[in-house]
Amino acid sequence: MNKNKILRVLSYLLILAGLLILALPWINQMRIGQRTEKNNQVAEEIAAETMQENLESETSFDFDSIDEINASGTVLSPEYIDESLIIGRLYIPSIDANLTVFNGVTNDILHAGVGTMRPDLTMGEGNFPIAGHYAHDDSILFGDLISVEIGDEVYLTDNETVYEYRVFDSRIVEPTEVEWIEDEVAEEHGKPVISLMNCYYVDGKNTNDRYFVFGELVDTHDASALDLN
Repeated sequence: MNKNKILRVLSYLLILAGLLILALPWINQMRIGQRTEKNNQVAEEIAAETMQENLESETSFDFDSIDEINASGTVLSPEYIDESLIIGRLYIPSIDANLTVFNGVTNDILHAGVGTMRPDLTMGEGNFPIAGHYAHDDSILFGDLISVEIGDEVYLTDNETVYEYRVFDSRIVEPTEVEWIEDEVAEEHGKPVISLMNCYYVDGKNTNDRYFVFGELVDTHDASALDLN
């Protein structure tokens, strides 16, 4: 192969590499969206009793081990998360969010839905804190959490009871302010609450702060009475 052919081949390879790098964010978002939908379909069929038992499943709450969405994490995470970790489903109509709720927070869980931030939780009681990833595509995970407004509804269900919350506050906090996931938040508010959290981004860049949305419990419904699919 002469020198000109070698240079031409190298040029083609560089172009392909550049195109792949440009496409990686889109590929990541697409795979996460597909994974989320697959786990949603599984969660819809799980019995309420099983979900309630799954709240006691062995899991991890190691926040320091969580990485931002990246190519390796997206590729290596399994398509389906262990069913024994599925404890509910979360709906936020105002941002068209439909997500499986898992027990705990791990990289695999946060590539497929959202996770609880501490053990020993009961739906509709105390403070029910849930973490999700920010995503550049606001149609997946908690990519559009910042658009949730005061007065918006948030629905949490274990496929037996639907817990209806109404957003009453949002705030940006430092990573060290872990008190926002504790039951004292509900005690001070005077009602059970749900706390939704993701990393806070400005212009697509991680500020290292955390963004919280808080909702207060306003009603409960039989799951068969509401269409949340």
